[in-house]
Amino acid sequence: MATFLTFRSATKWICTASNNTRAQTRWLHASAPNHSKYKKDSKIRNDKIPYSEVHVVDRDNDGQLVKTTMTELLQNLNPEKSYIELVSTDPFAVVKVVNRKEEIARQRQAKVQQKLNAKKNMKKEFQFTWGMALGDLEYRLGRVKSELKKGTRVDLVFAPKGSQKPPPVHEMRERMQLMADKLADVGIEWKDRELQRGMGALFMQSLRVGSVAHDSEEGGEGAPETGH
Repeated sequence: MATFLTFRSATKWICTASNNTRAQTRWLHASAPNHSKYKKDSKIRNDKIPYSEVHVVDRDNDGQLVKTTMTELLQNLNPEKSYIELVSTDPFAVVKVVNRKEEIARQRQAKVQQKLNAKKNMKKEFQFTWGMALGDLEYRLGRVKSELKKGTRVDLVFAPKGSQKPPPVHEMRERMQLMADKLADVGIEWKDRELQRGMGALFMQSLRVGSVAHDSEEGGEGAPETGH
């Protein structure tokens, strides 16, 4: 009899635990899709907007809000030319009517501006020595010009080689002016020159920065190139 009661208790415990496990599993499975749904629905449009009364942004009247209904907006909507988008819900539902062509043009302009801003922020440094040989100098200048043509800002840094003493100040200034003259066809100085303790620096930017038509290859800020 005792053995039977023990077996019966064990069976009842196993069945109860199994039911609890299934219930918990169902609850977790049911909650997961809700989170993913709200993450994806970042923009709610047209008949997906769950409000009967809304305030629409009146672009023809300095963006003032006009109270209306979604039914009326949808009836007057040409879905091929525009769509209604939910803007905010607090303290009340606000929507706007978006012209598809105008929105595409706005997005394109935003991408163009983003590229222009990226070009302005690009920078590369080239290092020169005051006594650099003419051949090495011309080669390095070719690299500098190539970067300026891409729209990259370029810093030209001049320093003595190793333990050598720097040349007189007037010679350093002449060398920096020579470099600026050689780059004048592709770049312009955007910042005052620096010259102190035997070191100098020129800060050049492309003449074509700001031109929408220019769409050459872009690159990030690179490591400085050293001279001999």
